[in-house]
Parts: sequence; C-alpha cells; structure tokens
Amino acid sequence: MDAMRNRIRPVLDSLRQWRYSLKEELTEVEIRPGDYHFSETLNQDQIRDGWMPFGSCETWGGRDRHFWFRTRVVIKREWEGKEVRVTLNTGADDIWNTDNPQIMAYKDGILAGTMDMNHQDLILTEKAQERGRFELVFYAYSNSENPTNFFHLTAAVYDREIAGLYYDLKVPFEAAELLSEENLDRIEVMKFLNTAISGLDLRKPGSEEFFRSVKEVREYVKKNLPKICRSQRVTVHSIGHTHIDVAWKWPLRQTRQKAVRSFRTVLNLMEQYPEYKFMSSQPQLYEFVREEAPELFEKIREKIQEGRWEAEGGMWLEPDCNLASGESLIRHILYGKLFFEKELGEKKQEVLWLPDVFGYSAAMPQIMKKAGLSYFMTTKLGWNEYNVFPYDTFMWKGIDGSQVLTHLITTRNYLPGCSLKDMPNGSTTYNGLQNPSQIKGTWQRYQNKETSSDVLTCYGYGDGGGGPTEEMLEQSRRMEEGVAGVPRVHQTFVKDFFHILEDNMDRKCLPSWCGELYLEFHRGTYTSQAKNKKYNRACEFLMGDAEFYSVLAKVMGAKYEYPAKDLEKNWKLLLINQFHDILPGSSIKDVYEDSAVQYEEIIQSAGRIVNESQSAVLSVLEEENKKECLAVFNPLSFGRTSVAELSGEEAVMAEEYRNGSCPENISVQKTPDGSTLFLIKDAPSKGIGVYEYSSSVRAEEEPVITSLMTDERGWPVSFDTPFFHMEFDGQGEICGIRDLREDRELLKKGAVGNELLVYEDRPMEFDAWNIDAGYREKKWKFGGVTEFYLEENGPVRGCLFIRRRFMDSVLEQKICFYPHTSRIDFKTKADWNESQLLLRTSFPLDIQSSEADFEIQFGNVKRPVHKNTTWDQARFEVCAHKWMDLSEYGYGAAILNDCKYGCDIHDSVMSLTLIKSGIFPDPQADQGLHEFTYSLYPHRGDFRRGGVIREAYDLNCPLIIQRENGIKTESWSFLRIAEENIFTDTVKKAEEGDDLIIRLYEAYGMRTRVHLELPLLPDFEAAVCDLMEQTDLKTISFVPETELCRKGQTLEFEMKPYEIFSIRLTPKVCTGK
Repeated sequence: MDAMRNRIRPVLDSLRQWRYSLKEELTEVEIRPGDYHFSETLNQDQIRDGWMPFGSCETWGGRDRHFWFRTRVVIKREWEGKEVRVTLNTGADDIWNTDNPQIMAYKDGILAGTMDMNHQDLILTEKAQERGRFELVFYAYSNSENPTNFFHLTAAVYDREIAGLYYDLKVPFEAAELLSEENLDRIEVMKFLNTAISGLDLRKPGSEEFFRSVKEVREYVKKNLPKICRSQRVTVHSIGHTHIDVAWKWPLRQTRQKAVRSFRTVLNLMEQYPEYKFMSSQPQLYEFVREEAPELFEKIREKIQEGRWEAEGGMWLEPDCNLASGESLIRHILYGKLFFEKELGEKKQEVLWLPDVFGYSAAMPQIMKKAGLSYFMTTKLGWNEYNVFPYDTFMWKGIDGSQVLTHLITTRNYLPGCSLKDMPNGSTTYNGLQNPSQIKGTWQRYQNKETSSDVLTCYGYGDGGGGPTEEMLEQSRRMEEGVAGVPRVHQTFVKDFFHILEDNMDRKCLPSWCGELYLEFHRGTYTSQAKNKKYNRACEFLMGDAEFYSVLAKVMGAKYEYPAKDLEKNWKLLLINQFHDILPGSSIKDVYEDSAVQYEEIIQSAGRIVNESQSAVLSVLEEENKKECLAVFNPLSFGRTSVAELSGEEAVMAEEYRNGSCPENISVQKTPDGSTLFLIKDAPSKGIGVYEYSSSVRAEEEPVITSLMTDERGWPVSFDTPFFHMEFDGQGEICGIRDLREDRELLKKGAVGNELLVYEDRPMEFDAWNIDAGYREKKWKFGGVTEFYLEENGPVRGCLFIRRRFMDSVLEQKICFYPHTSRIDFKTKADWNESQLLLRTSFPLDIQSSEADFEIQFGNVKRPVHKNTTWDQARFEVCAHKWMDLSEYGYGAAILNDCKYGCDIHDSVMSLTLIKSGIFPDPQADQGLHEFTYSLYPHRGDFRRGGVIREAYDLNCPLIIQRENGIKTESWSFLRIAEENIFTDTVKKAEEGDDLIIRLYEAYGMRTRVHLELPLLPDFEAAVCDLMEQTDLKTISFVPETELCRKGQTLEFEMKPYEIFSIRLTPKVCTGK
C-alpha cells in the first residue's frame, strides 16, 4: 500500500500546481499611503496623487495601517477564451488570521473581491478576450508589527477541469490515509485511486492528450467512486461561517472593514457554488456593513431571502456572559432579534450562537426561554484546563429550572486509533477546515453518540481570514457525494440542524447539566482592564435610572417626551462594549481608548436624561410657597435608609443644615473635602421624597466612632462603633472585628482583615486572559504604611484614612463605618504602576461552611468552598456581581463591591481580586489611577435574613439629593413591593407603543405570592409579557403559568424561585402630583 500511496501523492501535488498555467508576473505595481476611507465604487479623486513605484523586493505594513496598490493586466493571446485569475502573495503564511494582510480588490473601479492569506485569487474574467485590459486597484490593510509584507501579483490561466480532478482525487485519498492499513476501505480506495491516475497522460502536461485524459479520468471517478463508498449512518451537518471578533487585536473601526471584506468573499463564492450555505450572527456586524457598504448589505438581504444565507444567533453581538448584567443580556437579545426581523427579514430567531464566550451564567437558560430562544450552541467549553466537559448534546438547566437544548460543536482533527478517553485534551474549534480529517474528527470527538447520530460543524477562517475558501467548498462538495470512511456531509442551516437534532435524538439518552457552564480557563477576564469594567457597571445602572426617571416624569404628569432614540443609541454603545474581547479586558490599548470615549458619551447622554427627567418631576411638584427643602430620588424598588452626598456649590449652600435647619429625621455631616453628607431615613421606593427644613434647633448627635485609642504615632489602635469593637496592629492591619450584636469575633484567630496581597502573575499563555493556579506561590504584602489616622467622625459616618506604598504604586483607603448599617466600606484609590502583578484583598473569617453564595444575573448560585474534586479545584477564581456571601447557620458575612467581579472563597477566606496588570495584548493594561469601593458586611442569618442584596444595591446605587425651593413636601413611589425577596430590575417604556414594561425577579429561591402596588396609576391594564415584550399567546415566547390579579392599585401574582417576571402596563389614568 505504501507503494500506491507514494505513487498517488506526487500526482496530487502536481495537479495542484497545474491548475495554474501561462503565468505572468505583474511587475508594474505602484503604492500610495491610505487611511480608513473607502467606498464600494472607487473614488478616483481620493487616490489621484501620491503614487510611487513598488518593487518586488520592497515591503509594506505596520500596525493598523492602510495602503493603496495599483496595476493593470492586458490579456495575452494565449489566454483568450480561458479563465484568468490574479493571485496575490504577501508572504503571509501560517500566521494568525488576525495578523494576515487583508485586501479589497477593485476591478475597473468597482469592488470585485477581497483577498487575504486564505483567499489569494481574484477572478479577472471567466472567458478572456484578447487584448482585454483591466485596471486593478487594491485597498490593503496591515496589522503586523513591522513592514514585512510583500505584494507579489501573478496573472495566470486557471483550469477548472484540472482543479476538479485534483479535488476528486485529493478528498478520498486524504480520507483513506486516516484509516488503518488493514482497513478494507483504505485498501479499496487506494487501489481505485491508483487505477485512476494510471489513466492520466502525464508525458506532456498541458498537451491535448493530457487535457483529454483529465476529462476521461474525471468521468471514471464520477462513475465508479460511489460504488466503493458505503452508506454512513452518521451525518455531519456543515455550515459556512466566519467568526469575527468585534474588536480584539485591532480597533473597532477596523471591524467594519473586516465584515465588509469577509461578507464580500462569501457572496463571491456563492456565485461559484450554488449549494454553499453560510451563517453569520451578530447584527452589529450587519449594521457596520450597511453603513460602510450599502450595496453589499442589499445583496446579503437578497441571499437571505433566497435561502442561501442564514442570519441567526439571537444577540446583538456575542457578549461576555459572566460580567454583563441580566438586563444587558436581555437587551442584546431584544435589539438583536428586532434587527434580524426588521432589517434582514429573518422572522424567527431560535438559536443563541456563542462559540467563543468565556463561560455562561446559570441565569441564561431562563433568559433564553423567555426571549424565544430554544437552542444554545458553543464550543468554548472544549478549552477547559482540567476537566473535559462530559456532554456535547444535553439539556442545560438554569437556576429557575428552565431548560434549553444545547449542542457543543466538536470539530477537531481526527486522531487515528484514538478513543475518547485517550484524547490528549478536549479542545475543539469553530474555525473548521471542512476536510476529511475534521469531518471524521467531529464525530470521533462527540461524546453523546448514543443520543444522536447528527452532529454539527462550522467551517471557515475568522477574524479577517475571510470565512470558507474555495478549497473547503470543493472538498465539501465531494464529501456530500460520499467518501469512504467519512460520515455523510450535508450543508445545513444551524436552526435546521437543531430541529433535526431535536426530532431524531434518543431522549432516553439525553443528559442534563444543571447550573453555570464554567470555563476552566481565562479567569483573569473577570479583572483585566478594571477601569473598563467600572465604566460598564456604572453605565448599566445609569441606563436603568435614565429609563425609570423618564417613565416617572410621564406618569407624574410632566410635559416630558420619553427619549427613546437617545436611550437606544446609548444602549447599543453599551452593548458593543460588552463584546467578549472588550469587556473581559483582552483587547489592545486602542480598543480601550475608544471604549472610554464611548462610555463617556453614554454618561453624558444618560446623565442629561436623568437630570432633565428629574427636573420634569420636580416641576410637577411646584407650588406657591417658597419653602426650602431637600428632594431625594431613590431608583431602587425598596424603601431604604441611606447616605446621600452633596458636593460642590450645593454643598456650600447646604452649610446651614449643620446649624440646625436640616429636615427632621435627617442627620448631616460635613466632610474634609467640603461635601455634605445626609443620612436619609426611609427614602421611598422607586420614587421621590421631599423633606422640609426644620426651624427647631437640633440636639448634638453622637459620632459613629467612639472610645478611640491611638499609639504614639497617632495611629488608631482600637475604637467602638454602633456595631463593632475594632482593633488594629502596629502595621495598621485590622486584627480584630468583634460584632457587638452577637458578641463574637469575626476574623480567624491570628489573622488580619483586609489583607492586601500582591501576587506574581505570569500565566503560561494568554496574559490578559488567564490566572494560573500557581499564582499563589509568590506574594508580597502591600505594606509600607505611611499615614494612618482618623479622618472624619460625625453622626453620618466615621472614617479612617490609610496610605500604603508598594514599589512604584500607592494605595489610599478610607475605611468607613456607619450608624445605620454594619457595612464597612473600603473606599479605595490606587495609583498602580506595576505589570504582571495581581492585587487582591482577603478576609480570613471565623465562619464555617462548605459552600458559599455568589450573585449572578437575576439571582445567585452556590459554589463549594473546598477542593474535594478536580471540578472544585478548577474553580480557584470565579465570577460574582455585586456580592458574595459566606454564612453558617445564624451568622455570616458578605463582601460587596461597586465594580469588581473576580473572587474566591476557600477555607473560610473571602478574597476579592482588585487589579490584574497583564502585558499582552496591552502592555500598559491597568496602569494609572483606579477608584473603587468594596465592603465587608457582617450580618445575622444567611444572605437572605441579613439583607445582603439590598445592601449591595445600596452600595452601587446611592440616593440622589437636590436642594429645592417651593415644592410639595411629600413622598411619591412609582411602585412598592411588599415582599423583600422581589426586586424590580427595569422600568421602561415599551419598544413599540406607549405601554410600560416592569421587570422583576425573585432573589431568594423562594416561591412567592407577590403584591405589587402602583400608587401613581389609579387605572391601568396589565398583562404578563415575555422578554420581547409580547403578550399575545400567538407570539409570546412561553405560556404564562400565573395570572395577574388586580385589586385596586395592587397586582397580585405568583413567582417561582429565581423567576424573571415581566409585566406590560397600559396606564389609563395617572395621578400626577
């Protein structure tokens, strides 16, 4: 058999070369610099001047640079009547697709094609005419570190008959080579191919005899190869795809061009291959194409209508699903589905397509089901570091019990003679090559063979690699006809695949996975680029406030127009920055510079909306008197006692409050920086409270910190607060926190709290993405305390100030205590100037439990805090949103934060990761000033009884206070909820019509009869809706299991544990003021 193989292989190599003949080097090439401006029809004025000759030995390139090239081709006599192609060789070979040069090619002024490392040919003409002339202009992009690219152009005749024979023989040959030598299929195929090549007349390649023999052998193969291809019961459903990261190693502006180039390539290949089906998700990419290349966008729409192109995927783009809020994930689906439906004509989205996201929250199944997405696809779990995820087809169950059918693409190269248990790792790819090895490998790697004989692969180069290639489509065409030893191949849209899978699978063998899909990799993405994450958290809450106050203004009767267009624009800016290489912190510096500008745009716009809508609310409350008062806005869905702050000019004007005229039941305190603090008692839920000045003189109030003891340096040693007796050691570390309510010590004996440690952070690969398990091996204390003293002390709060130095970095903290809550805030400023060092804070607690609670979107999950199994050991860093909690029966403590996500709890030590400063792909990542707050919150009972969720909301959403004159002194709430475990996440105007949307969720895991009061709406209609805001049973994504019972201004209904519950309100009458 080796003799046959060794005879066939050189013939194949020769056929590959003979596809091109009568070659001519194009040496008259010119170059000029370019920029980010291009058009579908060449703008000659834009590139009229500045051309210079470009030699074959010269190079071009550099980071994020554009160039124009031009040349001309004159058809030679010997090319007449033949297909002529121009081939580009830039020297790029076997490098990341992110780095390969990418080119748009204009033929006679019209965008005719795109070229890259994987797509090197431009079809000049399919039937050349002698002396025909073509003017070629190339718009080239480079993202290489240095100018190392060539620009070698060759014109040649391309022979489709030779190419066809090459693939006719190549595909069965490569398939046979994957079989063992004793396999009868291999033997039979090799014998067949040996006979076939014997029919070729290779005495003089290019002669009439040679071409005649090529046609004869093709006929022989077509007639006889199917006879030795036995029927296969396994089907590998295949879909062309190009995974385009919206930003990563290139700025956002370049993604626009990547999408145009890639989609142009797809359309060109569709003209050659009628059977070719392609799928692309991410409406954001389509929107880019519509803005940059409207003619191309229209052609895509035509292909969608023809049934050639599938626009499916569910979300606006592929976001990070650990860090984005629940409402953000809903908006990704809401805006995504609306775009697919209205702009692309795809009527029903059913698949959530997230191949490359770094883990998946346990809240997602419910979000999907209530948004009409029944199926989920990913591949990323194949990247697990320690444990191979056990299923590839399964039902994924979320925290509320919702389930979605999930399939993991298992594409990888075939490993001859290897069983599943012997595979070196579980890695798979979403950039398939559509060759026999990967088709066989897709089935070989599939772990649920007893469940289904239908599996899915997607093929095509991503990130500027241009998607599927001519070679992939030629290979696919042969495999679809049948190849010995290879599963059946069928071009299938993704949605159709899931329907086939659901119809054909053996449900008795269908496993279930409950809870989060934790990726055992890329744990550093919870922390990298911390400023970006802080922006995200702030903007998510700000957008919620902007929508709510806009609704409140309308409901209270103000002359105020709901700013729907501005809000949508802001949301889409926020969503684009939640892409899974932006928000996680794994992109280049340029991306974060652009992101900061966009976040500031959101803050300016949404902040203006909040201010204008609050002013509109206050205008409704105006009356004749000129009483001075305080107006307090509370965006949260529960009444609360909390601290509000006035700064700047208003703080100066509020100085008189300290002289006795402050409203009753409000404590006031001046801060060293000139701000004024107010302790507001019982601020109304989701509304506004207005408090009149008091004319009576207030008694002196006791400060928060008492019995202060200091050492000879003036450093605090011990003191009391209403909740704690605090002790500090000689290094300024917290060495004792005695809870006076329970008369127990919180810290482990001999341990210190808020221990700031710096760890060496040099992961083996993916610097910004990864934290390796061995990072704890080398660490230092963030010591060097230079200042430590009592900074402020009054009836609203007492604060210690401490400054520390570590190498070139300085960290300042205000440790704040309060009279109304046991929360201890650590308000932090860090001037961080280190690289590949990880900063964390830890609290070793005297609390015993084997599991802890961590907040996720719309709920929380329990995770073990031991390392009994490899699955437990792999979770040495996890993601939480606003809080994590460790409790034993009757007592516990939570760590809260206002912008941090990476954390862990093991051996009763609660740790929060604060800064990770990797050097790739951004060498200056996390350098500079950071401002954030985290809190220790000891409490009675577990997180439920202790009110942890409310306290975390309070930290993240402070009251807004304004000094006013001549307005009514009352309280107004848009809504009130009687049950403490029910929280309102969103109040907004419906996307269509004037109805209102209220979105709530249950946070304790407790079935609840909910009483939702709407005091400002004396008359309204209400209906349960899905996350797409649909109420009609014909269009709603799920069948509601509860009915709304209206009693006056109160709605009663049942909510299941961790349920997300949306209500569509139609107000009939508003009470106004």
